[in-house]
Amino acid sequence: MGDELTELRKISRILTLANAKAIEDKLEEYATTDNRKKVWILIDGMRMPNDIAQIIGISTRSVERFLKALEIAVLIENFKRQPPKRLLDYVPASWLELVKVEVSKEDVEKSE
Repeated sequence: MGDELTELRKISRILTLANAKAIEDKLEEYATTDNRKKVWILIDGMRMPNDIAQIIGISTRSVERFLKALEIAVLIENFKRQPPKRLLDYVPASWLELVKVEVSKEDVEKSE
């Protein structure tokens, strides 16, 4: 099962990269401002909406409204009392400079 899961992850990455432009175009329909792009970047399945809002410096309500739009568009999972999680693990490279977040070596290893 481990080899199959590894292979599926590789296929998923290849498909994501092959369709990066289409994914970015779809994301830009919703992430229309720098703050919304920052929210997308910070959605990691570990941060709650209030944590995201605090990092960016906007209201939790603004984050929640954007998360609701992403949920309706089926771009994230957003269950009550759980951190939101992107269904597409993709962030356009041009957006990355918008958010500088300290990431520990442990966090990087977990995501791999």
